[in-house]
Amino acid sequence: MWSSLRSRIGKTFVAAVVAAVTTIVVVAAPAGPKFSLGVLRRDGLLVPFATFDGRGWSVPWPDSDFNVPLPISLSDVPKKWWGAAGADSAWTAWIRDADPRPLKLGKPVHVSVFCGGHVALTTDYHGGPFDPKEPTVPKDGLAIAGDIKLDDVVDVSVHSPDANKLIAAITDDFNNEESLAAEHFTRWRHPFTGEEREKYPIELEAFYRSIQTTSRGSWRTSYIEAVRKFPARAGDQGCGLITFVRGWVTEQPPKKPVINIGARITYCDRADVSFMLPFGRLTIDKDVYWVYQISSWRDEVYSVARIRPDDVDPVVAVAGGGCPKEPTRR
Repeated sequence: MWSSLRSRIGKTFVAAVVAAVTTIVVVAAPAGPKFSLGVLRRDGLLVPFATFDGRGWSVPWPDSDFNVPLPISLSDVPKKWWGAAGADSAWTAWIRDADPRPLKLGKPVHVSVFCGGHVALTTDYHGGPFDPKEPTVPKDGLAIAGDIKLDDVVDVSVHSPDANKLIAAITDDFNNEESLAAEHFTRWRHPFTGEEREKYPIELEAFYRSIQTTSRGSWRTSYIEAVRKFPARAGDQGCGLITFVRGWVTEQPPKKPVINIGARITYCDRADVSFMLPFGRLTIDKDVYWVYQISSWRDEVYSVARIRPDDVDPVVAVAGGGCPKEPTRR
């Protein structure tokens, strides 16, 4: 059972990732600031990935590909790569729980990310220790070229009263999405019935939130990752099934919350699950954008999503690098 289920889960996951990282996005918006974004790694390398030209988003830097010719110096970087902010704009490091600080750029380098890589830029930033044997490097924050402020996305305790309220709010949607995920398989049946599954608790594992006010009004946006765990059964090799749910909850009282979540049936090792790392949010006129990384055990994606009172719309998704799924165990 383990191997056949793993095979079907893997094919679905890979297809979803391929669809998610199709990059280019141009979104109509009022004229606003011009700036560029990059992820700042703990080893001090900056990976630029998106730019905003005052009206829309685009992705001027090359895709995750080591075959891209490496510029010898900063002056050799093609002008179009710098995006709307331009080559002469100063970069600022925005690191959680620290004041923004100027970032001095050095030479371009090729940087490995899982089985792929990017053109990156060295900087004068030095983060904390990390394991160089890992296939990717932790991200300490976001780098921005241009005049725009990065506001916090709050990491809310999963043990807080608000977390309990959120679990209650999403329970019906969680159960519905879990049933849809279980019915997705054609030759495998979940060993627990829907009624049996609902007896197991829903546990929040990540809870991120922002409250924003624009001309669209005031509203609250949350991103959650939640699980329902099942005991291991014979053939599970000691690692039982879980239902993993992630997605968005938007609240603007007195309206009913907008809940947009999806479920995946997988095992406790979470080999086919992706997690969010929020960097912060940007406000451009009446629009708000979250900037974040989505990553799994074998790939990562740098993303921007537009946050409105009635929906969340991803507008940028850039593949940072990834590895193919390992052969199915038999």
